[in-house]
Amino acid sequence: MKQGRLGSPLVEVSPFVFDDRLYLLENNQRFWDLPDGKPGDNFHEDEVRIRDVASGELVSVPLTNHGFGTVLVWNNRVYIFAGNYGRGKPWRQMTSITMTSSSDLKNWTEPITVLEADPGEFIYNTAVCRANDQFVMLYETNDAQWPPFTFKYLTSSDMVEWDVVPDGIYGRDKYVGGPALYFEDGWYYTLYLQIVEGGFETRITRSQDLVNWQDAPEDRPFVTFDKSHQNIPLLDPNVRENNASDVELCYFKGQTILYFTGSDQTTAGDLQWAIYEGTPRALFEYFFEGVESKLVSDTTPPEHRGDWAPVLIAPTGQQRSGDSKAAADSDYPTPQQLELQERQLGAFIHFGPATYIYSDMMSVPEVEIFNPTQLDAEQWVKTAVSFGAKHVVLTAKHHNGFCLWPTITTDYSVKNVPWRDGQGDVVAEFVAACRKYGVKPGLYISSGDKYLGCTSTPDPMGERKLVGDIDTYFPVFFEQVRELLTNYGAIDYVWFDGAHDPFGWDVSHPETGLPLGTAYGDAIRALIRNLQPQAVVFGGTQPDVRWSGSEQGWASYPLWNVIRDGEQLQNWVGPQNTGWIPAEANIHPRSTWFWTPDSDHTLRDIPFMEEVYFQSIGRGANLLINMSPDTSGLVPPAEVEFLKKFGKHLEHTFGTPLVIKDFPQMEGDNYIELTIPKNDVRVIELVEDIKQGQRVARYSIDALVNQEWKTISEGQSIGRRRLERHDSLTTDRLRIHLVGNGTLPPVIKKIAVY
Repeated sequence: MKQGRLGSPLVEVSPFVFDDRLYLLENNQRFWDLPDGKPGDNFHEDEVRIRDVASGELVSVPLTNHGFGTVLVWNNRVYIFAGNYGRGKPWRQMTSITMTSSSDLKNWTEPITVLEADPGEFIYNTAVCRANDQFVMLYETNDAQWPPFTFKYLTSSDMVEWDVVPDGIYGRDKYVGGPALYFEDGWYYTLYLQIVEGGFETRITRSQDLVNWQDAPEDRPFVTFDKSHQNIPLLDPNVRENNASDVELCYFKGQTILYFTGSDQTTAGDLQWAIYEGTPRALFEYFFEGVESKLVSDTTPPEHRGDWAPVLIAPTGQQRSGDSKAAADSDYPTPQQLELQERQLGAFIHFGPATYIYSDMMSVPEVEIFNPTQLDAEQWVKTAVSFGAKHVVLTAKHHNGFCLWPTITTDYSVKNVPWRDGQGDVVAEFVAACRKYGVKPGLYISSGDKYLGCTSTPDPMGERKLVGDIDTYFPVFFEQVRELLTNYGAIDYVWFDGAHDPFGWDVSHPETGLPLGTAYGDAIRALIRNLQPQAVVFGGTQPDVRWSGSEQGWASYPLWNVIRDGEQLQNWVGPQNTGWIPAEANIHPRSTWFWTPDSDHTLRDIPFMEEVYFQSIGRGANLLINMSPDTSGLVPPAEVEFLKKFGKHLEHTFGTPLVIKDFPQMEGDNYIELTIPKNDVRVIELVEDIKQGQRVARYSIDALVNQEWKTISEGQSIGRRRLERHDSLTTDRLRIHLVGNGTLPPVIKKIAVY
């Protein structure tokens, strides 16, 4: 059963299992990462790399200047074979195969050459398997004796010295490509690409001697393409899929996991995955069932077995899509999510034409209105630092469509304003200021655009309708995102507003009422993943971070980081999303997001902001606090002073703990006891080690008061940070009781008392 498109241009991907974890070997081509890159650009930087599927973490890069890599796990060791580009050769004219190995996926042996091509021959895809008492390799060749391409088979006892199998050739009389090789119950199975009417599909053949091959019937393709797929990564969004190639698979926890690529066999792939509820052997044998006795007619495919058919089929209902984290339905954060959650507190900056028209973000005033003659991005960032922000998000483009950078996509930008005589770039100055003061830069990019006439209606979630021509607008917005993520170095946070978003999962056609789907949104997510893989994405069709549901700075409680099926809508994500998706709240301390005249009196007070902090960060969420530069381009003095005062209040509250205990050991039935200097206890802080998931289902805190234990608070979720306040409590001993979620024991990272 097909499980979804992963939004990646990767083509040759090999899943494998090591130490009971699922990994991917990825062959990353450098030109995908380059603006306007063409096939072969910087190919000596191509990487063969390893990724942990559950966490999404890039584990290591065993080989560079190599391509067409494949993997074999044998005797608790991982072996990688790949074509070596060498030096001074054109792209993909490889004439040798390299092998390296590792016992921990981090430390790799010095690469050695294990195979040299015949004269005049180039090597392409390769595959290796273990069969009885030997290893078997096939490699794809352009040997002129046969039509391109052809497979040659070799055997070895040590994976270093390889012997050619006499007459071990497949594809003598037809085009074949993109091979994979497996051995099950005395049979060698080769998956291969076949040209068919309208495109390319993967088929399967088998042999017992590597010489004589039996193809599965033509009406039983192993994987075929889906012409309804468009928005292929790095291609024109109108191109339709006509390819299903480079299938590789492994057996993991009772399922056969398959990865393959769609696309159209040109610039890049469209990585997809599928599962079969059974072993590879059962899967392979199914394609040959009844072949000898011809139990199946020439025109009727075999009967379905459950959700499996000889052509991989999509599941009914909402198809999941996403990156490897989503594919694994992960209960753990990716490294990028973890880093964002560790930062906790960030700043928002709303600035643009709405600043000049009383905070009206949906009107489109004349471009000349924007003229912040005293703009100072460093003042913005220093203000953010003063209250403890670790990242800052700037509204590079809001709903009216005005771009704070000199984009080539629209005239409605800073290149046509009086400020800096049209030579300014607010985004560039902002990013430079962030780097100078050590905070992470983020960019808010509204998908809706009133100037270009493409948005969605402001109806409730699930009822929104498209406004404008989405097909004409999509390439424009796609290019705007590309500009922002290629022209300014590392951008650590990309923020998509759910409001007025024409690419939202719930947007429907205004006339037919049919849902438009997530293809455009998924393509945008794929672009970000490829240009800025370290970036965390708020919102969109595949969010790393979700909205808490509040623009007043609170998050619901209990707060769980993992979203299960059926919980999506109540957590402000589409039904295609499950897994670890933490929450972020935001707030504008002024009465409006954008500055308005005479509004200093609307700034909140410190007790209100403290309440916000405890109801967001204190519940395990992140928090973005807005700043609003005025028409001069400066955050007003009253706002600067207010935010600085709030920062000092936080420092006073949390700066001098009575006690901190890091990584305490569990005692007895998950009880932790703390002895503290006898004092007035105001705040108790609990922190889970969320790198290992969110495991606490509930907790209680007891205090020793007048020589008796008294329960002073109880709760459910802890997560990144749980803050409990107490108005009047004097004690010198606390006891915390933790109850796990029933699967894994709680892991507490820190307990502090203030």
